[in-house]
Amino acid sequence: MRDPAFRNDPYPLLHALRERGRVERDVIGIWLIGHHADVSAGLRDHHLSREPQRLPAWDMLRPFVADSTLERTTLQWMLMNDPPKHTRLRRLVNGAFKPPVIEALRGRIGQITDELLAALPAAGSSESFDLMAGLAQPLPVRVICDVLGLPAQDFAQTKAWSDTLALLMEPVQRKAWRQSAATAADEMVAYLRGHVASHRAAPRDDLLGALIHAQDEGDGTLSDDELLGNLVLLFIAGHETTTNLIGNGALALLRHPEAMAHLRSDTPALLPGAVAEMLRFEGSVNMVPRHTVTPYAVGDAMVPPGEVLFFMLGAANRDPAVFAAPDRFDITRAPNPHLAFGAGIHYCVGAPLARLEGEVAFERLLARYPQLRWADDTPLWRPLINLRGLERLTVRAT
Repeated sequence: MRDPAFRNDPYPLLHALRERGRVERDVIGIWLIGHHADVSAGLRDHHLSREPQRLPAWDMLRPFVADSTLERTTLQWMLMNDPPKHTRLRRLVNGAFKPPVIEALRGRIGQITDELLAALPAAGSSESFDLMAGLAQPLPVRVICDVLGLPAQDFAQTKAWSDTLALLMEPVQRKAWRQSAATAADEMVAYLRGHVASHRAAPRDDLLGALIHAQDEGDGTLSDDELLGNLVLLFIAGHETTTNLIGNGALALLRHPEAMAHLRSDTPALLPGAVAEMLRFEGSVNMVPRHTVTPYAVGDAMVPPGEVLFFMLGAANRDPAVFAAPDRFDITRAPNPHLAFGAGIHYCVGAPLARLEGEVAFERLLARYPQLRWADDTPLWRPLINLRGLERLTVRAT
C-alpha cells in the first residue's frame, strides 16, 4: 500500500486481497480484512476495541507525542473510545446531527456554495480552474465553522490545523507529521478554549453552545478535556471526508460523462443515489482500525488478543458478493449498502451533514456549469494510504 500505484488506483490490490481469502496478515503483522460481510460484522462487534491505549504495545509505540496536548486531546475523541465513555460522549452530540436538524442547514449550505462558485470562472469561459481549491476544500470548512459557531474569517487557519491533525488517521506516520500535529493541537486547543469562554460569556444557539450547555448543566457529564478534544474531532471529521467526497465524486462524473448527463436529466431525484454511489465507488477512507482484546475469529483464522485489524472499506465497497458489477459507476444503484461511513457504534455522526453538503454542492455545480470538462485528465492524488482524496482537480467550464 506504500507503492504510488496504490495511491493512483488502490482497487487492483484490494481485489487481490479479497481473492486471497477472508483475512491476510501483512508483513508488519496487521490483519487485513476486505470482504463486505466480514467488515460489516467487525465494525459492529463490541468485542473489538478502538482504544489504542488498550494495546499491549501502547507504552512502546505511543503513536502520538507522549504526554502532549496532542495525545491528551486525541484520547478524548469519541472515535478513540469504547463504551461506556463512547456512549456518553456520543449521546451529547447526536442531537445536533439528527437529519431534521441538518436539513435545516440546506439553505445556508446553498448560500455558501453559491458564494464559492461565483468566485470561479463563469460558464462558457475557456479559463481552467482547480475544483478542489475553489469548492471542495473551502465548502466543508466554512460549513463546519457555521455549525460550531466559529468565525468564518478563521476558516483558513482552522483548515490548516485540521489538515495537519487529519494525518494522524494514516497507518504509517512520519516523525515530522507527529511533530507538526503536536504543534497544531497546541494551537487549535488554545483557539477553541478562547471560543468556549466567549460562548459562555455570550451564549449562542449553535453546536458549540449546545455542548457547553451540556457540560455546564450535566453535573460533570463532559470535562473540559473531553469538550475540547471532541470539538477538534468534529472539526476534522466535519471537513476532511466531505472534501474528499466532493472531489472524488466530481472525478467519477468527469470519468463517466454518461453518468453526468443522466444526473443532469433529473438532478433532484437522482442526487441522493448519486452521492451514495460516489461514496461507495471512490470512498474518502480506505480502512478503519480495531484491535482484539479477546480471540477473534475471521473465517478459519483465529486472531489472538492484542492484535491490530484493518477493516478495508475500499475493498468491502467493491465486493462482488454484494455489489453487481462493483467496478461500474452506477448512480442508480439500489440497494447500495456501502460502508463509507462505517457501521456500528462508531458510524459517522456527521454522515447526514456530509450527504447534504454533497447533494447541495453537486446540484449547484451542475446548474452553474452545463458543460463541465477536464482540463487535465491526470488527477493529482494526495500521497496518503488511508485518506483518499485529490490535491488538485483541474477543470474547464466549456
